[in-house]
Amino acid sequence: MSEKPNINVLAKFANLLFDAINQQKAGRYAVLAALLLRTAWGLFVPVVPISDSSAYDVFAQNIASGHGFCFVPGQLTAFWAVGTAAIYSVFFSVFGHHYFPIVLFNIALGVGTVVIAMSLARTWFGDLTAVLTGWLLALWPLLIQFTTILASEILFNFCMLAVFWLANMTGWKYLPRSFCTGIALAAASYIRPVGLLIAPFAFLREALIEKQMFRAITSCALSCLIMLALILPWSLRNQEVFGKFALISTNAGSNFWMGNNPQTTGGYMPLPETGITSEVERDQYFNKLAWDYIRQDPLAFILRTLKKAVLLHDRESIGVAWNEKGLAERFGSGILVPLKLVSTPYWLLILAGGLYGGFSLLRQRSWLDALTLPPLTMWVYFVAIHSIVVYGDRYHMPSIPFIAMLAAYGFIQALTPHKQTNLNLITPK
Repeated sequence: MSEKPNINVLAKFANLLFDAINQQKAGRYAVLAALLLRTAWGLFVPVVPISDSSAYDVFAQNIASGHGFCFVPGQLTAFWAVGTAAIYSVFFSVFGHHYFPIVLFNIALGVGTVVIAMSLARTWFGDLTAVLTGWLLALWPLLIQFTTILASEILFNFCMLAVFWLANMTGWKYLPRSFCTGIALAAASYIRPVGLLIAPFAFLREALIEKQMFRAITSCALSCLIMLALILPWSLRNQEVFGKFALISTNAGSNFWMGNNPQTTGGYMPLPETGITSEVERDQYFNKLAWDYIRQDPLAFILRTLKKAVLLHDRESIGVAWNEKGLAERFGSGILVPLKLVSTPYWLLILAGGLYGGFSLLRQRSWLDALTLPPLTMWVYFVAIHSIVVYGDRYHMPSIPFIAMLAAYGFIQALTPHKQTNLNLITPK
């Protein structure tokens, strides 16, 4: 007698909670929360570039000064993707070497990411999941912390979500939709080359679930052509600089080697001296070394890859680490550990929710329906990429918007297991 009323009370409370947040107002409040939290962080935490942020700072200054994409003037490079530094260089050219415009830009990206993620979640899962997705992303410590970091992650996330938003734009004919999607694909790929293979995932449901195979294939092909046409000028620049073709960057083989060599820990490691002056040839050399090592023991490669897939998700402290100097300068070093103790538990909670949400979808929907959903396919895609090459907690950041959607759905399922949720998934006609 005592347990049933308690369960009923909890169920009623959950229903009241979800009915309350399932309002348009709640979505606007999530966007407002994202804006206020990122603005507050940007105002109180100074930008002090370290590690990769310092490199982006130097690259952007050199581009703005007319030296081109280089770490040292006179030594042009394509080791990193140029997109992020090129965008920062515009701010430096217009405003001088000041970080405040970049902080404002990062705030806009953060808020924009919340807005687009909510829109996509509404398309794929319904209103309730969309609102909760917005709140999870708005409050996400790591995403707030990256407001004062010069890096590619939040910029890439925004462009990647824009790809899916444009590819799923209803009411557009396939030609303008494909053109705009191709521009977003090019932008994402210039920032991080892992964006090069996103296009098929963006049109997968249209082909297999909506049964619009010809339209989906045509749209995907046109988008890829637009993307490659926009990337080609940079590729030709690389051909001229290095004497050999390089599509965007020259670090794919190096990253592959870092995760697959006799001394590897799976994470970042410095590259040994090779004496090879050409970046393209050096990258090819490290790529060959990695493949040779893998062929020696394929089973060890599989086990190593699975281990990296787990370690990719084990923490989320990079936002504090890359803000360490700025935080210590403003608040003292004592704040670093408490911030990490907030960031990683938040991440692990959402990760658990995302896993539960994914399993819930597989139970409730057909396998084809569930496995063509971008939140699942893109999470698997990014895990596969970084488990094969090199892992680190920042490398799971492209998965964050999708994990948030799955977690929002999972939390709703866990709290209202017997209530039919408003899934707006497209089913075959």
